[in-house]
Amino acid sequence: MSRQSSIISDPYKRKASLQGVPSFKSRRRPSVSSPQLGGLGRKCFDWLRNQLLGISHYPLHVTKLLAFSFWLLALGSCQSDKPPLQPQVQVSGLRVNALVLNEGTFMFNNASLSFLNGYAGTVMNDIGMDQGWDVIQSAVLHNGKLYVVINNSGKIAVLQPQNFSVLGNITGLRSPRHFLPLSSTKAYVTDLYADAISVVDLVSNTVTKQIPCPGWTEKLVYHLGKVYVINYRKPYLYEIDPLTDIKTDSIQIGLGAQNIVVDKHDRLVVSCGGYDIKQSERQIVFVNGKTKTIEKRISFAKTYPSALTINATKDTLYYLNTNLYRISVEESAEPSHFFISGAGKNFYGLDVDPGTNLLFATDAVDYIQRGTAYVYSPSGNELSRFTTGIVPSGFCFY
Repeated sequence: MSRQSSIISDPYKRKASLQGVPSFKSRRRPSVSSPQLGGLGRKCFDWLRNQLLGISHYPLHVTKLLAFSFWLLALGSCQSDKPPLQPQVQVSGLRVNALVLNEGTFMFNNASLSFLNGYAGTVMNDIGMDQGWDVIQSAVLHNGKLYVVINNSGKIAVLQPQNFSVLGNITGLRSPRHFLPLSSTKAYVTDLYADAISVVDLVSNTVTKQIPCPGWTEKLVYHLGKVYVINYRKPYLYEIDPLTDIKTDSIQIGLGAQNIVVDKHDRLVVSCGGYDIKQSERQIVFVNGKTKTIEKRISFAKTYPSALTINATKDTLYYLNTNLYRISVEESAEPSHFFISGAGKNFYGLDVDPGTNLLFATDAVDYIQRGTAYVYSPSGNELSRFTTGIVPSGFCFY
């Protein structure tokens, strides 16, 4: 059985989940002069200067990311690219084990994992810090192995899930986003730039072929014998036959698709939005999984929903929009009040542990220092909080 992280968080709010992203083309080139930098700082500056030519076309979270990275490099902060190693810390006991996925700072190779052992009441930070990972995007526990998608490193690290030793790497990927295992021998991987979905052999850990799919492919789910893939830059929800690896249908939903879940009515629920997506397409779309028709749309008056996830009974949705919101799958309108206030926080990642129905959220603070993970009961009471690595963005539950 596999469990996939929701990650989250919004690849469109700052995240370089996108972090590793070379730029989209722009009509204007901003004029950028070179500061006096040396070593890695100079190399990073030159790279970032080239990327700024497309900054106006980035999702907002990427614009923020580049700005932070630029500022850090200009100060010569490359010399402190890794946070101090952290020992185990005590937290209140929770009957759940969870990994926190810490993106890290773009191009600083300081992405890491934090492991919450809720039974022992401990947290271990900085797992994988010695691997030089650049931007952890998502992770899936499958068939006794942990698959960690590392976006800007262009690979998937295969780990032993108990001691986190590296068993191997899946390479040959351009800018991987999400990993969907389909059997003990096969998985699909979406990508920011490849204009295709990679088919991976899990025995040899190699890419065997690609399914053409122009645009920025994001999360994907297996449902009723088919795979459904969302695409941020294309207004379609794509259907793929996993037996033939061929696209068999497309359903028009709108631009800016970020997250996809399945509710108790077998509907595909997709959240759409982004700073460069017009307000009329910032919505949650419910697609009948059998008829492949749109049953309803929930529109948003301001901003957009990010980090959409669903509870264990598949009847309640949660999402971030500065605050943390919840909504029944039976509702047809945006909630009028938040579920958990985001005051004093920078909510970034969100997920629900399917075993306990506990709600997990992350605070990325300023995207530079260590973040915080919060654990809430289904009724919204805070049960625990603990320090994580840099830019915690999602979870993977054991």
